[in-house]
Amino acid sequence: MSSSNDVAYFRRRVAQEQQRARTACEAAIRRLHLDLAARYAARAEEAERHAMV
Repeated sequence: MSSSNDVAYFRRRVAQEQQRARTACEAAIRRLHLDLAARYAARAEEAERHAMV
């Protein structure tokens, strides 16, 4: 994947996990999806920094 594709992929995954968190019935599952969203957001930021180099 190119750097721009990486960023787009991770941003898409952030949005997906946030949506799944909003629709989750149980608090533990909601936290899991929010944790995954945070991890994908961190990866997106890392990919953006890498793209600038």
